[in-house]
Amino acid sequence: MRSVLGVLVVFTLAAALGLGATWWAVANGLPAAGLSIGPWRSEPDAGTLRADPYERAGAARRGEAPLAASDGLAFTAATDDAGRPLDAACDYRLEGDLPAARLWTLALFDSAGRRLRTDADEPALTSANAMRADGEPLTILLSRNARPGNWAALGGSGPFLVRLSLYDTTLASPLDREQPSALLTITRGACR
Repeated sequence: MRSVLGVLVVFTLAAALGLGATWWAVANGLPAAGLSIGPWRSEPDAGTLRADPYERAGAARRGEAPLAASDGLAFTAATDDAGRPLDAACDYRLEGDLPAARLWTLALFDSAGRRLRTDADEPALTSANAMRADGEPLTILLSRNARPGNWAALGGSGPFLVRLSLYDTTLASPLDREQPSALLTITRGACR
């Protein structure tokens, strides 16, 4: 009787550890998988046949239809360049050059994956409505208060995510992923 109880405890513990590790991998992604450029993270294989089961399960859990490699790449940032979580109470400056892409969009989400609620009319900043001086890096300001230039409104409170989608980009090819260029830097400004 004692050995049967021991076997049940071991199987219960093994099942709990296995299911817990699987849940964590689906919710957070595998640390070694994907493409990381600074604070930006992408799963370039998520929309392909090479996607592992955890990537597929994670996309299904989030209710996403991932981009195929030929369509482009979507990058998500949850921290600034210093590694601090993005906080809607702070201002941020995103600056730099983007890889060649036919179109890009930048949108803000809460930590649960829902769009940030704001009073702004524009739900996302895109290459079609962004201003850029010739020869200058792209600069985007994230703030609760309106700013001149490329501004995306922050709303809500607490942590948030920035999603940068590059459509029809060369970075989607495996050769360009070997030596990725830098994406936008994310620098924290004043916090309220």
